[in-house]
Amino acid sequence: MSRQPLVLLVSGDRLAGMTTASSLVGYGYEVLLPSTVEEAGHLLRTNRRISVLVIDTDLGLAGAGLCLARDARVSDPDLKVIYTSRMPFRLRDTEKVSGAPCLRTPYRPHQLAGVISQLVRRIAPEEAAAYAA
Repeated sequence: MSRQPLVLLVSGDRLAGMTTASSLVGYGYEVLLPSTVEEAGHLLRTNRRISVLVIDTDLGLAGAGLCLARDARVSDPDLKVIYTSRMPFRLRDTEKVSGAPCLRTPYRPHQLAGVISQLVRRIAPEEAAAYAA
C-alpha cells in the first residue's frame, strides 16, 4: 500500500487552517500546519517527504507565499503547489510556479482534497486548474 502524500498547509488564518487540516486528515492525508511562512520554509528544507504545498496568498502572505513556492520548487522540482486566494485573478501566471492551480477561497475541504488528488495522480496542469475553478 502506498503512503499518502504529506501536505504542507500554509494558511493565513490559523483557525481555518486547523479546520482544513483536520478535514484533510479525514480524507487520509498527512498534514503539517506551520504557524508562519518562515516555519513552512524550514519544514520544506528539512522534511523531504513533503510532496504538496498549499499556500494561502491572501492575508499578507502574497509576496512571501509566492516566494516560498518558487524557492521550494527550485529545491524540489516535483513538489506539487496549490495556491489559494479570494481573488485568484490577481495572481499573474508569471508570479506562480508552473502547473500550480489556484483554488478560490472560501473553499470546502473536499474541493482541496480533490485538487490534491488530481495533482498527485499527475494529470495535466490545465485539467487540475479547471478542477480548482
